[in-house]
Amino acid sequence: MTPEATPTLDCKVTIPDDVVFREIAGESVLLDLASGEYYGLTAAGTRIWTLLVAGTGPAEVLSSLRREYEADETVLRGDFLGLLGELASRGLVRIDGG
Repeated sequence: MTPEATPTLDCKVTIPDDVVFREIAGESVLLDLASGEYYGLTAAGTRIWTLLVAGTGPAEVLSSLRREYEADETVLRGDFLGLLGELASRGLVRIDGG
């Protein structure tokens, strides 16, 4: 997938080996070792990241988020897919298929 493509709930998400996740002083950050760039994650972003790292597919991640957060399903889906697209555009995840 090109970074500009839109992820779907049916896509496969993988995390490149050169992306590192750390929780530091109560905050979560991603480090892209290839570029040296740091990115912060919100609490919801951290939850999504931990599910993705565990190999959970996008449809299952959204299902978990619906159970854990009181939010409109359409808004939650849009926010989640938007985050996946942003992560992909920065090279922090790879998205295939969908």
